Order: sequence, then structure tokens, then C-alpha cells
Amino acid sequence: MYKAMPTMPVSDLRTHQAAILTKLHETPILLTQHGHGAGVLVHPDLWNEMVELLADYDDILVARERRQEAIADPDMMRPITDLRASLQADGLLDD
Repeated sequence: MYKAMPTMPVSDLRTHQAAILTKLHETPILLTQHGHGAGVLVHPDLWNEMVELLADYDDILVARERRQEAIADPDMMRPITDLRASLQADGLLDD
């Protein structure tokens, strides 16, 4: 995504707030303290996008694990109609 991002000292936050917040629409900003990375500022939209993407990847990994389990043990597979009926009986699925 971002190979290199702008860096700036944490102390610049006090004096350049408006410019920094405007720049976040374009790129994250690495904050430094005493020459070392102290944090990264990102626009909230980008943060939300990254969180959703990570959740999607997590879902994909779980689906792959379940697929491998089903391949290894085909007896664990259930018809979707049985699964739906079981979930409805437990009140976990709306009609």
C-alpha cells in the first residue's frame, strides 16, 4: 500500500495540526520522537477500511481451515437444510 510515508516529529502536531490532518486524506504519517518511530496517524476512513480488510482475511482463513477439515473428514459435512433447521430450532436464524 504505502511503501514510504512522510515522517514528522511529534512536536509538530502542536504547531501544524490543520496541515497534518489535511495530509491524512492522502497518506498516513509516521510520527517520530527522538528520531525513532513513535506512532502512525491514519485517516479514520483508511483505518476502517484496514480493519474491515483484516476481518475479511480472517474469515477467509477460517473458511480455508473448515474446507481442509471437511476434506480430511467428509463425515463432518451436513446438508445445508439440516444446518438451517438446527439453527432455527436454536433461535439463531431468522426466517
